[in-house]
Amino acid sequence: MLELKEKILSDGEIIEPDILKVDSFINHQIDPKTYRSIAKEIKRRFMGEKIDKILTIEASGIGIACIAAEIFD
Repeated sequence: MLELKEKILSDGEIIEPDILKVDSFINHQIDPKTYRSIAKEIKRRFMGEKIDKILTIEASGIGIACIAAEIFD
């Protein structure tokens, strides 16, 4: 997913060698364009499957789940 990779490279922040901070566009500040791109990729990967529910954990997943649900109709 090239768009997400570019977003991570431009806006992600390395906190420690094993921690990548992406809350500037995933958690605390939502970037709808990036979310829509991720949701479209999720749909592409599950093409041909009958998807009628999208579940998420509360932390960080609600925004992307909402847009994915819209994309899956």
